[in-house]
Amino acid sequence: MVILRSDVVVKRGGWRRGSGSRRASPASDWANPGSKMALNPMLEGMATTIALGIGILLAVGPPLAEARASNTPLVRVDDTQVEVYSDDGKLIERHTLNDKGEKTGPFEAFGTGGGVTARGTYRKGELHGKFEEFTEAGELLRESMYSRGVRDGFLREYIFNVCVLREIYKDGVLNGRWESFDPENSHEINATYKRGVLEGRYVEYRFSGEWKREANYKKGLLHGAAKITFGKKSVSKRKWEKGRLVDLDGIAPFPVPLETLRAELAEARVVPEAGPGAKAGDPLSPDRMVALGRLRTYRAACGVPWRHLRLDRRLNDLCDAASEVSQGNGKLSHTPEQPAGMDEERFQQGSKGAGNSNLSSGPMASSVDSYMDDSDASNIDRVGHRRWCLNPSMGVTGFGQAGRWSAMWAMDQSGPGPGKAKTILYPPAGYVPVDLFGPRHAWSLHALNGRMPQSADSLEIRVVRLDEYFQEVGPPLELDWKSLSTEGFGGSPCIIFRPVGVKVNPGARYSVTLQWTKGKEPDHRYLVEFVAGPSR
Repeated sequence: MVILRSDVVVKRGGWRRGSGSRRASPASDWANPGSKMALNPMLEGMATTIALGIGILLAVGPPLAEARASNTPLVRVDDTQVEVYSDDGKLIERHTLNDKGEKTGPFEAFGTGGGVTARGTYRKGELHGKFEEFTEAGELLRESMYSRGVRDGFLREYIFNVCVLREIYKDGVLNGRWESFDPENSHEINATYKRGVLEGRYVEYRFSGEWKREANYKKGLLHGAAKITFGKKSVSKRKWEKGRLVDLDGIAPFPVPLETLRAELAEARVVPEAGPGAKAGDPLSPDRMVALGRLRTYRAACGVPWRHLRLDRRLNDLCDAASEVSQGNGKLSHTPEQPAGMDEERFQQGSKGAGNSNLSSGPMASSVDSYMDDSDASNIDRVGHRRWCLNPSMGVTGFGQAGRWSAMWAMDQSGPGPGKAKTILYPPAGYVPVDLFGPRHAWSLHALNGRMPQSADSLEIRVVRLDEYFQEVGPPLELDWKSLSTEGFGGSPCIIFRPVGVKVNPGARYSVTLQWTKGKEPDHRYLVEFVAGPSR
């Protein structure tokens, strides 16, 4: 048995059987930008076993035949040169050792065809100097500089001998000019890194240089003026502040930052069980709280006042009565008949509740989602339930249920009102969690200031998909519904439309314009971007 230790000079000549049986990985897997030691783990482990004595080499055996039969890689040590072989006898790696058993000097790795797939130099066990990687056919894949085991200097990557990436490293992190080029897609980027993050001017080209995006980074975040040009024509101007897009061609695309919105929605979603409107011993109290939380969430997302909104016990009872009437009649009606056998006084309470409430044939906990959808054939022309849910003047509400029937008190005017807001949008402008909207939901604009087109025919609506650069992709989506509703549901008239083919998934974004006057600028222009909903 021979044990190699760091204080023992490597024995001259002979074969030794390694302790592992894995094959070497392709050379392209060996390098990892910025890593301390970026060689294949199997080779590193084997070299360590040989040179530093971590582990025990099995007894010296007969040369190649027995090694092949045992299906273990072989190591040949000749003076200070080490050769590593695969289980089928092919050379995997060749390197040299100093008198301390450390890799020092030339290093080569070989592919299955016998060609060199990696080449470099070690100094005292660490990569130092130029390191090159090749395809099995011998074409250069990557060349980079190392100092004491970490990248330091240039890195270049190639595809079919064309340089597609240039980077500069310092002490293992990106630091300096950064350039990439995708010849197949005619895509080029020029940028600068400082201590591992983007800093300064950023320029991106497409379509052989015709399309150009210019921006600036500060501490890794987009910051300052940016623009996109096509040829000599400017097609878009925007402004960023610490990674947030604050101006897109004259509009504020995200009125509320995503982090702020998520925090507000999380707050709106949770209703204290012992809050106003709760009643001791009420078996429906948990469901009422869930329904109220869902209503508050929609209002918060749409920028409608919600913090003051609370349940009223009396209204809860009237909604329970309205639900009992719906259950007794087996149908929904805001002007119901008295069910057979129902007490007159209770019917009068139920009739009052039905006449002032949104009604649903589903449980109250999920009823708010149905009211906000409101896009079925009997409701899409006015989306009245939605407008009551988003009524900014609502101050209190109630929820009730009987069997599968439920009700939500809608006609309250005790709240703070719209304030300075002129419109309510659904889906709202900016970020929209995907759990608050659906692909077949109607879109609506509630005109709190009463400013509306004279007719649907005079109204032009464009909903267009935007790409990652906030530029239009393809033609405007077809609309399968467009109407005006001047009734007073929720206290304001409403524009209703429904585009076909909307993708409600995180990252999908749309530009929306509505115009009915003859001005150069649209009457309304905003952006909608869908984002992930809350984690359950």
